Amino acid sequence: MGNYISDAVIKRLPRYRRYLRNLEKSGVSRVSSKELGEMMDVTASQIRQDLNHFGGFGQQGYGYGVAELGNSLEQIMGLDKTYNIAFIGCGRLGQALIGYLNGNEPHYKIVALCDNRPELAGTEIAGIKVMDKEEFKVRMRKGDIDILALTAPARIADEVAGDLEGTGIRGVWNFGHTDITIKGVHVMNVHLSDSLHALTYYINHLD
Repeated sequence: MGNYISDAVIKRLPRYRRYLRNLEKSGVSRVSSKELGEMMDVTASQIRQDLNHFGGFGQQGYGYGVAELGNSLEQIMGLDKTYNIAFIGCGRLGQALIGYLNGNEPHYKIVALCDNRPELAGTEIAGIKVMDKEEFKVRMRKGDIDILALTAPARIADEVAGDLEGTGIRGVWNFGHTDITIKGVHVMNVHLSDSLHALTYYINHLD
């Protein structure tokens, strides 16, 4: 691709893919940028600009093939492969995310779980043993984990950040209250309350 692609464009790709897959399930075989934009509340020109970063899609007067564009977006996002994911933190949030991934995201395989709480360490969640921190450190060195999900307190996240070198982990999905950065690893800091707080802004500023 070569050209710079902004985070804003990248973050819109999953949404495009989701709408296209929903159209495909509804039996729709093609869609124009105008029609897709009206569904998503995005301008047609924005959609065309975003997609042009990745090559030529669609034909003037025909639009986009729904299944074909959906497949292309999955390849662009790397969803034509499977990724091994491990969790540190298996409380309520961790267990909810584990259940969601197992039921809805076939591209992600949960391979390891960690929690230091006595009531959880040594138990099984979704058929996977929950390890304590020391056992999990050894497990990480196996080198087959692609993504680490952090649903643990910030102090645990900070400890983990210093232990990733040489593990092969390339991405961290961080649900902790504190943003973290890790050299050589892409971190996606997720704050569940952000969208809720934005929503309360909107409902207090309705016209």
